[in-house]
Amino acid sequence: MYKVLLVEDDAALRFIYSKMKTWSECGFSIAAEASNGKAALETLEKNSFDLIFTDIRMPFIDGIEMLRKLNESGNTLPVIFASSYDEFEYARQGLILGAFDYLLKPVDQRKLEDVLLRVKKRIDEMDQGSRIQPSVEEVLKQLDVSADTNKFVNQVAMYCSQHYGEIITVDDIAEAHAYSKDYFGKLFKQHFGVTFHEFYSKIKIEYAKELIRTGNYKAYEISDILGYSSVDYFTKVFKEFTGMTPSKYKAELTPSKK
Repeated sequence: MYKVLLVEDDAALRFIYSKMKTWSECGFSIAAEASNGKAALETLEKNSFDLIFTDIRMPFIDGIEMLRKLNESGNTLPVIFASSYDEFEYARQGLILGAFDYLLKPVDQRKLEDVLLRVKKRIDEMDQGSRIQPSVEEVLKQLDVSADTNKFVNQVAMYCSQHYGEIITVDDIAEAHAYSKDYFGKLFKQHFGVTFHEFYSKIKIEYAKELIRTGNYKAYEISDILGYSSVDYFTKVFKEFTGMTPSKYKAELTPSKK
């Protein structure tokens, strides 16, 4: 069962939601409840969940502010909003901030089922691509960043691993995760300490090392695979990161004959 954090300030509504059979029928269970965004954030610090189902207007911290704080902390849990007809502007703000979807109150179980099945599909797809590639792992290690304890870092690591060997721009990864380019860049620098361009350049060089170690690729072939404009430019970048040319790196791998 996928675990749901239910956030709603109305106790009667929390009771109604908890009794809906749609959750279990779709493979979800309400694992914890919170009466406002502040309590929800405190609960998230101590427990892990797969989905947040939340009201928008609540005391202390409302749903929108809660989602904003989740984004700032790198928590990328899917969020579903429940809103009234007169709260559409709030719901729209939530979608801009990356909410998965919103449902109008009173929540229709058939519409809830549709959203839950789509959420489940996304979670399953992420789980299938859950292996971080060696070159990405190596760069995370170099930067002393852990993908195990931070969801934003994990999100970035997974995306780079799933597009291993491709040419990725900051626009690509920001758009793929519904962030603006500037906001993504700010979050990235906050969590990694470098820009995405620097991070991805390091990954490409680590990938180049892997290809060299196989002994199956020439420098110009690796340059093409990694999307460099020329083998000379690839050699220059490789030397900047490693202190040696690709050919020198390859020679260092080969035991010298006496």
